[in-house]
Amino acid sequence: MISTLTQHGTGNAHAARLSGPEVWRAADVLSSSHWRIDIDPTVARELAHTARAVLAQGVRAQDTDRARFAIGAAAAYTEQVHALLERGPGFALLTGLPYAQLDYDGQVALTCALADHVGKVVVQNYEGQRIVDVRDDGVPYDHTSRGYRSNKLLPFHTDGANLFVLACLGAGQAGGETILVSASAVYNTLLAEYPQSVPVLERGFHHHRRGQHDPGEAPLSASRVPVFEFHDGLLHCCYNRNPIEWAQKEGIVLSAEETAALDALDAVLAREDMQLRLRLRAGEALFVNNFISLHSRTEYHDSAEQRRHMLRVWMNDPRSRRSGFSLLDLYVPERFR
Repeated sequence: MISTLTQHGTGNAHAARLSGPEVWRAADVLSSSHWRIDIDPTVARELAHTARAVLAQGVRAQDTDRARFAIGAAAAYTEQVHALLERGPGFALLTGLPYAQLDYDGQVALTCALADHVGKVVVQNYEGQRIVDVRDDGVPYDHTSRGYRSNKLLPFHTDGANLFVLACLGAGQAGGETILVSASAVYNTLLAEYPQSVPVLERGFHHHRRGQHDPGEAPLSASRVPVFEFHDGLLHCCYNRNPIEWAQKEGIVLSAEETAALDALDAVLAREDMQLRLRLRAGEALFVNNFISLHSRTEYHDSAEQRRHMLRVWMNDPRSRRSGFSLLDLYVPERFR
């Protein structure tokens, strides 16, 4: 069912209550497993075989795409994933992937290929990487770095592209839960309980670019980035409080009204009944639509035997009904876009 808008009396031109399958709370999605897709073991073995064959032809692992890597019977699964991202709850969990049968290059090749069959893989940072390792590299999480290189708590945010996939190669010893929240459900709650925050969030904020830009370029977004906006009546969400607050290092001042709106948003995101909490296991890949979902990660700890290691790929979706500003414009040089 397509998300619909119902006029809501807040005085805001965009204020409207959302409905549709992307409007959910934890109890709604936990009562069903339709978002969990289990790959048949025979299909998984075929994927592993294809990954090894593609690499044997000299293709670089991170360069694999739908043209270089035909996924055969697994195409039915990637189409299910796309349907859930585009017209369902905005996320899907693919399980039974044959990562244990592959070396690291094979794992990278398979992840990139599956991602490119769901959307179109894009570069996701200044360094030009199509895939990144999400693990504890001992790098602090601050305005000079990206959060995926630390083990610290990552507050709720959206990633830079339309879609992303987080593929699990290994779980850590403790912590490291991925938490999802419906942006549409958050929007409805703000309309009902904090209506004064909505126009402020729709006006948006400047973002710090965290060093992901060429020398001489501005360290901040050129204009405000709306947290919520609508295109053709469909919601688009873009949020990360840390780079909003780090913009103050470059002279931006947040007003009391803006701080209150951010606090209201974070208060709603913090409600347990809003949150689907997942601890990904090896062989699972979580696909998420950034435009209608927010996600967080709890702090985690590794041991010598158990180290959390994810592969992250960003994708745009040429088939999507939704559009909106992408943080790719802030963190990826134009030559890679």
